[in-house]
Amino acid sequence: MINETINEPITIGLGEINHEWIKRFKEEGLFSEMRDAYKFAIAYALSKGVTPPEILIKKETVFNIGSLDFDRELYFCITSLMPEYKGSVYEMAERLADAGMTELVRDYQDGKLDVVGLIESQTGN
Repeated sequence: MINETINEPITIGLGEINHEWIKRFKEEGLFSEMRDAYKFAIAYALSKGVTPPEILIKKETVFNIGSLDFDRELYFCITSLMPEYKGSVYEMAERLADAGMTELVRDYQDGKLDVVGLIESQTGN
């Protein structure tokens, strides 16, 4: 059920540093689109059980909600996996994406980021 009492943002983004990283991941071909990297970062944070903090550094707007989540899959995924959360779902998506990017960047810098391996480990392929 969509909570109509909460004012959802129409755009979301990432902290400034992670915004640079998401662009780099696209440029290096780790993801074909920044949108894919953003959604993957959300899923990665959720899979690791990360409790995402507020984004306190300068944020860069990256996506319009209509283009990122036109079918509301992200919205329903987050509300299903985080039923105790009662705030703005898309603000939580933004926090999850930023936290997930932080984790992905850490793995990348340690030479341990294997996107295909991560996907295969979750799908059983």
